[in-house]
Amino acid sequence: MGNFIKLLFSIITLIFLSFHNIYPFQIVSHDFEYALYKNNQFVWGFKIKEFLQKENGDFEGKNIYLINKEKGLEIWANRGFYQKEEDKFILQENVHLVTLSYGEVYTQKLIFYPKKYLIFTDEEVILIKKGLTIRGKGLIYEIKTGNFKIEGKTKVKWKI
Repeated sequence: MGNFIKLLFSIITLIFLSFHNIYPFQIVSHDFEYALYKNNQFVWGFKIKEFLQKENGDFEGKNIYLINKEKGLEIWANRGFYQKEEDKFILQENVHLVTLSYGEVYTQKLIFYPKKYLIFTDEEVILIKKGLTIRGKGLIYEIKTGNFKIEGKTKVKWKI
């Protein structure tokens, strides 16, 4: 009986593998949530309203929310893509970045490398923090070191 089950399992596996190479697959989900913990401590999390994962591990989604409580970081975007091979998020359309130290950033596109702790964009940005508004083109935020820079022609508006 045991050999029969092993044979049956082998046949099913062989059939699955042959179809796997012929027909690519995708995973579709709604209201998808993911959390990463290290040493029982919450590190990263994200929520996606509409989620589509491709065969290679890349995914795309709508209404994305990313959070890192340890670094005081939150990001919202209408659309986003994750490229697994590069470990890169591309967040687009009404992107809102909240930082503990630097305030809130608004832009239309943000690129985020989680393992490198790097966020940047070449798009127009608006930074708002306690009566201070800075407009510029481009942003680099090295999360680990705390280096935060708005690039391009910046305009500063300060309310006293």
